[in-house]
Amino acid sequence: MYPDYIDLHCDTALELYREQQKLNQNELAISLEKAACYPHYAQCFAIWGSSKRSDEEIYTDFLAVSDHFSTQMASSDSILQVRDGKQLRAAWESGKNAAILAVEDARLLAGKIERLDELAARGVAYLTLMWAGQSCIGGAHDTDAGLTDFGREVVKQCFELGIIPDISHASSRSADEVLTLAETAGRPVIASHSNAYTVYDHSRNLRDEHAKRLFALGGIVGLNLCAYHIRDCTDTPTRPEDILPHVEHFLSLGGEHHLAIGGDLDGAPLPIGMSTVSDVAILADRMKNEGYSQALIERIFSRNALHFFEQYLNGL
Repeated sequence: MYPDYIDLHCDTALELYREQQKLNQNELAISLEKAACYPHYAQCFAIWGSSKRSDEEIYTDFLAVSDHFSTQMASSDSILQVRDGKQLRAAWESGKNAAILAVEDARLLAGKIERLDELAARGVAYLTLMWAGQSCIGGAHDTDAGLTDFGREVVKQCFELGIIPDISHASSRSADEVLTLAETAGRPVIASHSNAYTVYDHSRNLRDEHAKRLFALGGIVGLNLCAYHIRDCTDTPTRPEDILPHVEHFLSLGGEHHLAIGGDLDGAPLPIGMSTVSDVAILADRMKNEGYSQALIERIFSRNALHFFEQYLNGL
């Protein structure tokens, strides 16, 4: 039996816009047709800004993509955009899927803090602060830089607006600073699609000290299914079960109630045998075969994320 499924990150919204495809049925990794195997399904759609575009251009892109996203929501009778955890649960209880809007790479703010108001008005639930290099926000995972003054202002304003800061893609120093601001404010942050650095020391993965501080704040970490971030796959392809050492490590840090999945579908290569959202259920089978309890599998696939959204999404 398939579990309920909440996924914390995908790039599907941008791909739907680029290819002018429909969410209900398409040739991408995520469609409502492909997700129909799950009894209940909720997806965070992160609108990503291409590194080839300027800060101003990706803000313009965001407006266009989010308009297209809203049109997709309005044209479907099987999914609702939700802005808080109560709406998510209500969508499920009414037999519908749920969609949550997010943004990946806050450089689209381009030094204009007031743009956060527009993101909030459009229902953006979380904001991945950076993607690569240095931006107006701060340093990403491939740098040693921390937050800029503007980046610190953005994090503080996110807390005020109920937008959740996301430290996936952040440099170690940036993650430190975001977590310190969160601890001061008493607010959670997330890592929407990050694996364990101790298991595989890719710069995109999350350090132990950051994971533990994030858990202490009540945040959640989404396991990233990007094959390149699970292990070194130079000689042999990554398999679905290769994510399990990351699961075990996060559990050893106290992540039982803070671990979810952020698959990065339509944005990254997946392990062999996984190509669409329906294939994520393979991970549940692998976990069951390794002796994980059904309760723990359900927590990782949906219940931890549902609890987080009910407690913190626009409820601060």
